[in-house]
Amino acid sequence: MKKFLFIAAIVALIMGTAVDASAKVRKGKGKKHQAQTSKTIKSNNQNMKVDQGMYTADDATRLANGDVADLEKAFIADFYGQYVFNGNIYNEAYLPYVKIKFSKAALSKLANADGGYDWSVVTGRNDDSAGITPDHFIINRLDGNWFEVCGADGFNTYLKVEGSDGAYKITEVSSTR
Repeated sequence: MKKFLFIAAIVALIMGTAVDASAKVRKGKGKKHQAQTSKTIKSNNQNMKVDQGMYTADDATRLANGDVADLEKAFIADFYGQYVFNGNIYNEAYLPYVKIKFSKAALSKLANADGGYDWSVVTGRNDDSAGITPDHFIINRLDGNWFEVCGADGFNTYLKVEGSDGAYKITEVSSTR
């Protein structure tokens, strides 16, 4: 009798979990979200469709086909947008992502004695100055691959950007030029 009840319980479990092969799954009406992949901008009184890419700074100078004219400058704008303006450059979790933007020589200039990095040369933030903020952010190309990044309270930093298209690194950082 115990064997019969045991087998009946197993059969009941199997039958209870079996699914009819003809069962249909109903799709609920959900909202479809589509990412914006392009935008139209007006340049020289012509409307152009510009695909959103890695460098999409609204104030970037663009060629007639919509490409960014100065990729090194766009690299710096993208770096500041991702890591400096929002404070991610000071967050230890973002350090691996920040470090790959710099060459080893540039990182060694920013290294502290305690093993950390002094980002104030890049950000301009200290007790007296707000440094580089979205409201005070100007990039000027100097000779060669040198760029001057200007911020609030007269702060300037100088960055040298080198590398092939799309694989740029900040190779030198200086507070004076």
